[in-house]
Amino acid sequence: MAIFFGLLAAFAWAGADFFARQVARRIGAYRAFVLMQCVGLILLSLYLSFARDPHATSLAALWAATRRDWRWALAAGLLNIAASLSLYRAFAVGKLALVTPISASYPALTVVLALASGERLKTTAGCGIGIVLAGVILAVVPRGNLANSASAAWRARSGTAMERGVGWALAAALGFGVLFWVLGFRVTGALGGVLPVWVIRLMGATLLLTLALRRRRQPVLPRGGIWPPLVGSALLDTTAFVSNTLGLTTGHVSVVTVLASLFGAMAVLLAWLFLGERLSGRQWLGIVMILAGVALVSI
Repeated sequence: MAIFFGLLAAFAWAGADFFARQVARRIGAYRAFVLMQCVGLILLSLYLSFARDPHATSLAALWAATRRDWRWALAAGLLNIAASLSLYRAFAVGKLALVTPISASYPALTVVLALASGERLKTTAGCGIGIVLAGVILAVVPRGNLANSASAAWRARSGTAMERGVGWALAAALGFGVLFWVLGFRVTGALGGVLPVWVIRLMGATLLLTLALRRRRQPVLPRGGIWPPLVGSALLDTTAFVSNTLGLTTGHVSVVTVLASLFGAMAVLLAWLFLGERLSGRQWLGIVMILAGVALVSI
């Protein structure tokens, strides 16, 4: 089930990003992000109110949870907000070819933390995870920019130069890496696989709306045909987050996190299929490596 939930999360996140790009281009990235959080919260609240899902812990669990559980859940919400805003800032000020692979490296930190927390992997699964991570980096970097990205990242690391967006991308990778460890080892055991996402959505929507109001950027509800892709993006993003968190409840935090991170490579494939964007030989190599890595993880 860990593999199923991880891959489902990757497919859903790829679809969410595909729709989100259309929405962001029409109403702006920040406004799209705020509205997506709000719509996702509404959809998930309706689900929790009417569904009879054994994986969705009853809302009564919110009151039964200990203070420690609450602290970890709130920490997860804050980490998600900080990492998401850092990622958007990195994309806004940095080079896509540089900030994308840096931010996509977050599963490496989650794996390290999971192993340090006692998770054990088979040799084949460990090799598969490494191959998948390398394949993701190859697949998500735009064509012809790998050498420039590596050079800029090295200069930033060595201190001789700091490319714009590198710090924000590193912050996003750090935030997401710790976030999924917190969810897998500190939150889902007490609150299940659905309620933590509801808490994170509630915190995100509340804080982002508050920031928008304080900056006098109150998001005006969009009109016209923007709502179908907006709702589609919110639905897919929420589905992906829930699938990922349900996967974490299985205890295979490393496997689920790495497989869910494939959404970047899948988004590249969607752009190739539906938008006519060309892929380089290196990106195809990355996709092949991902498939081989997933096969090893599945053994």
